[in-house]
Amino acid sequence: MRKPTSATSTLTALFAAVMMTAAPLALIATPRTAQAAAPTFEAPGSLVIMSTTTGAEVEIDGKPMGKLPFDDSVLVQPGVHKIRVALRGWTEYIDTFVVKPGEEVELEIDLIPFAGIVKINTREPGATVKVDGKVEGVTPFDKDVPVGKKTILVTRPGFYDETIELTIQAGEEYIRDLALRKLPGGGADGDAFYETWWFWTIVGVVGAGTATAIAVTSGGTQQAPPNASFTLQIP
Repeated sequence: MRKPTSATSTLTALFAAVMMTAAPLALIATPRTAQAAAPTFEAPGSLVIMSTTTGAEVEIDGKPMGKLPFDDSVLVQPGVHKIRVALRGWTEYIDTFVVKPGEEVELEIDLIPFAGIVKINTREPGATVKVDGKVEGVTPFDKDVPVGKKTILVTRPGFYDETIELTIQAGEEYIRDLALRKLPGGGADGDAFYETWWFWTIVGVVGAGTATAIAVTSGGTQQAPPNASFTLQIP
Protein backbone atom coordinates (compact mmCIF):
# COMPACT_ATOMS: atom_id res chain seq x y z
CA MET A 1 0.00 0.00 0.00
CA ARG A 2 1.10 3.50 -0.88
CA LYS A 3 1.49 5.82 2.08
CA PRO A 4 -0.01 9.40 1.90
CA THR A 5 2.46 12.11 1.13
CA SER A 6 3.22 14.91 3.51
CA ALA A 7 1.34 17.43 1.28
CA THR A 8 -1.83 15.38 1.49
CA SER A 9 -1.58 15.14 5.25
CA THR A 10 -1.14 18.90 5.49
CA LEU A 11 -4.28 19.65 3.41
CA THR A 12 -6.34 17.21 5.45
CA ALA A 13 -5.29 18.80 8.70
CA LEU A 14 -5.99 22.33 7.38
CA PHE A 15 -9.53 21.36 6.25
CA ALA A 16 -10.30 19.85 9.66
CA ALA A 17 -9.13 23.01 11.39
CA VAL A 18 -11.35 25.22 9.19
CA MET A 19 -14.41 23.10 9.90
CA MET A 20 -13.84 23.21 13.62
CA THR A 21 -13.55 27.01 13.51
CA ALA A 22 -16.67 27.57 11.31
CA ALA A 23 -19.00 25.45 13.46
CA PRO A 24 -19.04 27.82 16.49
CA LEU A 25 -19.43 30.84 14.16
CA ALA A 26 -22.56 29.33 12.62
CA LEU A 27 -24.03 28.79 16.08
CA ILE A 28 -23.34 32.42 17.03
CA ALA A 29 -24.75 33.88 13.78
CA THR A 30 -28.14 32.23 14.14
CA PRO A 31 -29.41 34.24 17.16
CA ARG A 32 -28.03 37.49 15.66
CA THR A 33 -30.17 37.01 12.53
CA ALA A 34 -33.30 36.40 14.59
CA GLN A 35 -32.63 39.50 16.69
CA ALA A 36 -32.24 41.76 13.60
CA ALA A 37 -35.66 40.68 12.26
CA ALA A 38 -37.49 41.84 15.40
CA PRO A 39 -39.57 45.08 14.94
CA THR A 40 -38.06 48.29 16.23
CA PHE A 41 -39.93 51.05 18.10
CA GLU A 42 -39.87 54.59 16.70
CA ALA A 43 -40.54 57.46 19.06
CA PRO A 44 -43.32 59.82 17.90
CA GLY A 45 -42.54 63.33 16.76
CA SER A 46 -44.37 66.55 17.53
CA LEU A 47 -45.88 69.40 15.53
CA VAL A 48 -45.95 73.05 16.62
CA ILE A 49 -48.24 75.44 14.67
CA MET A 50 -47.56 79.17 14.92
CA SER A 51 -50.44 81.28 13.60
CA THR A 52 -52.26 84.57 14.08
CA THR A 53 -55.47 83.26 12.46
CA THR A 54 -57.55 82.66 15.55
CA GLY A 55 -60.41 80.20 15.15
CA ALA A 56 -59.07 78.40 12.07
CA GLU A 57 -59.82 74.66 12.05
CA VAL A 58 -56.90 72.23 11.70
CA GLU A 59 -57.00 68.77 10.13
CA ILE A 60 -54.09 66.32 9.98
CA ASP A 61 -54.50 63.40 7.57
CA GLY A 62 -58.23 64.21 7.43
CA LYS A 63 -58.68 64.04 11.22
CA PRO A 64 -59.97 67.20 12.99
CA MET A 65 -57.44 68.40 15.58
CA GLY A 66 -59.20 71.50 16.91
CA LYS A 67 -59.06 75.26 16.38
CA LEU A 68 -56.11 77.61 16.51
CA PRO A 69 -54.31 78.64 18.60
CA PHE A 70 -53.02 75.40 20.14
CA ASP A 71 -51.68 75.56 23.69
CA ASP A 72 -49.38 72.55 23.22
CA SER A 73 -47.65 70.69 20.43
CA VAL A 74 -49.41 67.84 18.64
CA LEU A 75 -47.93 64.33 18.78
CA VAL A 76 -47.64 62.67 15.35
CA GLN A 77 -46.13 59.42 14.17
CA PRO A 78 -42.97 59.50 12.06
CA GLY A 79 -43.62 59.79 8.33
CA VAL A 80 -45.31 62.05 5.79
CA HIS A 81 -48.52 63.83 6.84
CA LYS A 82 -51.07 66.13 5.19
CA ILE A 83 -52.30 69.26 6.99
CA ARG A 84 -55.31 71.46 6.20
CA VAL A 85 -56.15 74.76 7.90
CA ALA A 86 -59.43 76.54 7.01
CA LEU A 87 -61.63 79.41 8.16
CA ARG A 88 -64.65 80.92 6.38
CA GLY A 89 -63.76 84.11 4.55
CA TRP A 90 -60.05 83.23 4.55
CA THR A 91 -57.85 81.38 2.06
CA GLU A 92 -57.41 77.67 2.72
CA TYR A 93 -53.98 76.22 3.58
CA ILE A 94 -53.10 72.67 2.44
CA ASP A 95 -49.60 71.18 2.58
CA THR A 96 -47.55 68.13 3.57
CA PHE A 97 -44.82 67.81 6.18
CA VAL A 98 -42.37 65.10 7.27
CA VAL A 99 -41.72 64.07 10.85
CA LYS A 100 -38.73 62.01 11.95
CA PRO A 101 -38.69 59.91 15.16
CA GLY A 102 -38.42 62.17 18.19
CA GLU A 103 -38.25 65.31 16.01
CA GLU A 104 -40.22 68.55 16.57
CA VAL A 105 -41.56 70.24 13.43
CA GLU A 106 -42.59 73.90 13.43
CA LEU A 107 -45.07 75.31 10.87
CA GLU A 108 -45.97 78.98 10.53
CA ILE A 109 -49.44 79.24 8.99
CA ASP A 110 -51.28 82.54 8.52
CA LEU A 111 -54.39 82.55 6.35
CA ILE A 112 -55.22 85.51 4.08
CA PRO A 113 -58.72 87.04 4.39
CA PHE A 114 -60.60 87.61 1.13
CA ALA A 115 -64.35 87.79 1.92
CA GLY A 116 -66.91 88.64 4.56
CA ILE A 117 -69.71 86.39 5.78
CA VAL A 118 -73.21 87.72 5.06
CA LYS A 119 -76.25 86.18 6.75
CA ILE A 120 -79.77 87.45 5.97
CA ASN A 121 -82.95 86.12 7.55
CA THR A 122 -86.56 87.06 6.79
CA ARG A 123 -89.75 86.28 8.69
CA GLU A 124 -91.10 84.73 5.51
CA PRO A 125 -88.37 82.40 4.15
CA GLY A 126 -87.67 82.09 0.46
CA ALA A 127 -87.04 85.76 -0.34
CA THR A 128 -84.60 86.27 -3.21
CA VAL A 129 -81.22 87.84 -2.38
CA LYS A 130 -79.32 89.78 -5.04
CA VAL A 131 -75.79 91.14 -4.57
CA ASP A 132 -74.96 93.97 -6.98
CA GLY A 133 -77.82 92.84 -9.20
CA LYS A 134 -76.85 89.17 -9.32
CA VAL A 135 -79.02 86.52 -7.71
CA GLU A 136 -76.96 84.78 -5.02
CA GLY A 137 -79.58 82.74 -3.20
CA VAL A 138 -82.69 82.87 -1.03
CA THR A 139 -83.38 83.42 2.66
CA PRO A 140 -82.20 82.13 5.03
CA PHE A 141 -79.07 83.39 3.26
CA ASP A 142 -75.55 82.48 4.43
CA LYS A 143 -72.69 83.07 2.02
CA ASP A 144 -69.17 84.45 1.64
CA VAL A 145 -69.23 87.81 -0.17
CA PRO A 146 -66.05 89.40 -1.58
CA VAL A 147 -64.71 92.55 0.07
CA GLY A 148 -65.85 96.01 -0.98
CA LYS A 149 -69.02 98.08 -1.15
CA LYS A 150 -72.04 95.92 -1.93
CA THR A 151 -75.71 96.64 -2.62
CA ILE A 152 -77.91 93.79 -1.45
CA LEU A 153 -81.54 93.61 -2.61
CA VAL A 154 -84.06 91.33 -0.90
CA THR A 155 -87.32 90.72 -2.79
CA ARG A 156 -90.45 88.61 -2.32
CA PRO A 157 -93.79 88.72 -4.20
CA GLY A 158 -96.40 90.66 -2.26
CA PHE A 159 -93.80 92.59 -0.20
CA TYR A 160 -91.82 95.76 -0.54
CA ASP A 161 -88.20 95.31 -1.60
CA GLU A 162 -85.51 95.82 1.04
CA THR A 163 -82.11 97.28 0.13
CA ILE A 164 -79.00 96.86 2.28
CA GLU A 165 -75.78 98.78 1.73
CA LEU A 166 -72.70 97.08 3.16
CA THR A 167 -68.97 97.70 3.05
CA ILE A 168 -67.63 94.17 3.35
CA GLN A 169 -64.37 93.68 5.20
CA ALA A 170 -62.44 90.43 4.97
CA GLY A 171 -63.11 87.95 7.74
CA GLU A 172 -66.00 89.95 9.23
CA GLU A 173 -69.54 88.63 9.76
CA TYR A 174 -72.67 90.62 8.83
CA ILE A 175 -76.08 89.47 10.09
CA ARG A 176 -79.35 91.12 9.10
CA ASP A 177 -82.82 90.05 10.30
CA LEU A 178 -85.51 91.62 8.11
CA ALA A 179 -89.26 91.98 8.60
CA LEU A 180 -90.46 92.53 5.04
CA ARG A 181 -93.40 94.94 4.73
CA LYS A 182 -96.47 93.72 2.88
CA LEU A 183 -97.79 95.58 -0.12
CA PRO A 184 -101.31 97.04 0.23
CA GLY A 185 -103.78 94.24 -0.43
CA GLY A 186 -100.90 91.79 -0.61
CA GLY A 187 -102.99 89.08 1.05
CA ALA A 188 -102.55 87.40 4.39
CA ASP A 189 -99.74 85.22 3.10
CA GLY A 190 -98.16 87.68 0.71
CA ASP A 191 -100.05 86.38 -2.32
CA ALA A 192 -99.58 88.00 -5.72
CA PHE A 193 -102.03 90.81 -6.51
CA TYR A 194 -104.12 88.74 -8.91
CA GLU A 195 -104.77 86.17 -6.17
CA THR A 196 -106.36 88.65 -3.75
CA TRP A 197 -110.06 89.28 -3.09
CA TRP A 198 -110.30 92.68 -4.69
CA PHE A 199 -108.62 92.24 -8.05
CA TRP A 200 -110.94 90.53 -10.46
CA THR A 201 -114.65 90.14 -10.93
CA ILE A 202 -115.06 88.12 -14.08
CA VAL A 203 -117.93 88.14 -16.54
CA GLY A 204 -117.19 85.15 -18.73
CA VAL A 205 -117.89 85.30 -22.40
CA VAL A 206 -117.40 81.61 -23.09
CA GLY A 207 -118.62 81.55 -26.68
CA ALA A 208 -116.14 84.23 -27.81
CA GLY A 209 -113.32 82.68 -25.81
CA THR A 210 -112.59 85.99 -24.03
CA ALA A 211 -113.04 87.43 -20.57
CA THR A 212 -113.61 90.91 -19.25
CA ALA A 213 -111.78 91.83 -16.05
CA ILE A 214 -113.11 94.62 -13.92
CA ALA A 215 -111.19 95.83 -10.88
CA VAL A 216 -113.62 96.36 -8.06
CA THR A 217 -113.18 98.48 -4.96
CA SER A 218 -116.00 99.68 -2.74
CA GLY A 219 -114.97 102.70 -0.67
CA GLY A 220 -112.53 100.72 1.47
CA THR A 221 -115.09 97.99 2.33
CA GLN A 222 -113.96 94.50 1.34
CA GLN A 223 -116.44 92.50 -0.72
CA ALA A 224 -116.14 88.85 -1.60
CA PRO A 225 -115.94 88.17 -5.36
CA PRO A 226 -119.03 86.69 -6.98
CA ASN A 227 -119.23 82.95 -7.38
CA ALA A 228 -119.00 82.69 -11.15
CA SER A 229 -117.78 80.11 -13.60
CA PHE A 230 -115.09 81.55 -15.86
CA THR A 231 -111.66 81.07 -17.36
CA LEU A 232 -108.93 83.62 -16.56
CA GLN A 233 -105.80 83.86 -18.66
CA ILE A 234 -102.88 85.85 -17.27
CA PRO A 235 -99.87 86.46 -19.53
